Amino acid sequence: MKRIEVLDGLRGFALLGILIVNINFFNESLMAISLGGTPVEGWWNETIKAVSVLFVEGKFLLLFSFLFGYGAVILYSNAEAAGRKFTPMFIRRMMALLLFGILHGIFIWHGDILTSYALLGLLLLPFIRRSSKTLLVWSIVLTLLIPIMMTIFMVVGSLSGLDNTENMYTIDPSQIIAFQQEDQLIYGEGTYTEITVKRINDYIASLLNMILFSPQILGTFLLGAYFAKRNFFHDINRKKSSFIKLGWIGGIAGIVFTFPRILTDSSNTLLEIGSVFIGSPMLMLSYVSFFSIVFMKHPKFLHFFTYPGKMAFTMYILQSVLCSLIFYSYGFGLYGKLTLWQTTAIAIVIFGLQAIIGKMWLQRFKNGPLEYVWRTLYKGKLALKSKAQ
Repeated sequence: MKRIEVLDGLRGFALLGILIVNINFFNESLMAISLGGTPVEGWWNETIKAVSVLFVEGKFLLLFSFLFGYGAVILYSNAEAAGRKFTPMFIRRMMALLLFGILHGIFIWHGDILTSYALLGLLLLPFIRRSSKTLLVWSIVLTLLIPIMMTIFMVVGSLSGLDNTENMYTIDPSQIIAFQQEDQLIYGEGTYTEITVKRINDYIASLLNMILFSPQILGTFLLGAYFAKRNFFHDINRKKSSFIKLGWIGGIAGIVFTFPRILTDSSNTLLEIGSVFIGSPMLMLSYVSFFSIVFMKHPKFLHFFTYPGKMAFTMYILQSVLCSLIFYSYGFGLYGKLTLWQTTAIAIVIFGLQAIIGKMWLQRFKNGPLEYVWRTLYKGKLALKSKAQ
């Protein structure tokens, strides 16, 4: 099947948003971030923080999840058309991805998402042959499962007089700073062995934290699969009115559910639940719609996103490698020394370099280097070919 260029563009777009968020996890303590993050000072940094919360945080990870589900259906369709068995191939694919995820989490960066994608990806198998309607229903159920449970818990606790969330989530700023300073001594000044031990602990903590978001991610996988079953990206120009409606509905609903979170500093409240579990998915769908419309109408304007998008696996790992060298002691050791505007600027520069590298690589090869290794592992044959071949 011919590659759908707009999907490659969306993958590249997702990589940029993910990097803008992830780079701060290389600069801050995981515990500090889980408690709200180190204090942001200066109007410029405060503005970037507000814009990030509203338009970036959580949205691009969900976009990547959406595309993961969409891609799974494409793989299934291709296997069916070629007369190959899909299930054994997909299991091998996920096991190879799991291996990469574990190595990534242990030796490069604790915030790895590949491990969770590999494990949750296996749960796509019971759904892959289902109807688009079934996929949509399960997507909605899984996406709303955690926010409904959390809301019920909070309401019942409040009505029963057992609600103590105000005290439970009162955060001492000095505690956040202490966590940051402790991690800075390791990531910013420690040996590689000390960093690796710390990274493994943070990797395990990150995986445990992802359990809360697993239903949402699986639900977004299924949402992407639903759109694939409906051939969402085939003949976008003919469906332009539907894209515009989805874009506006998703954008307005996403902002409505997310904006109140910016006005308060509260966390673990109904505002945060609405922002993370409703606002983020709605804004993600808005991005999918408007990006696709602009891409099809002005392909040259957004085409540079396709270069990293076509080798997204390689580029995701490359982002981690570059950031670890920038922030950890075995590189430049800038951990904890940069402000939000500086990390954001570095993220944009890194992505720009990735677009250039991607273009140069794809002028010679059809696949990215890690895509080649991945496909070799699960298909058992070489896949890296020069375009001259």
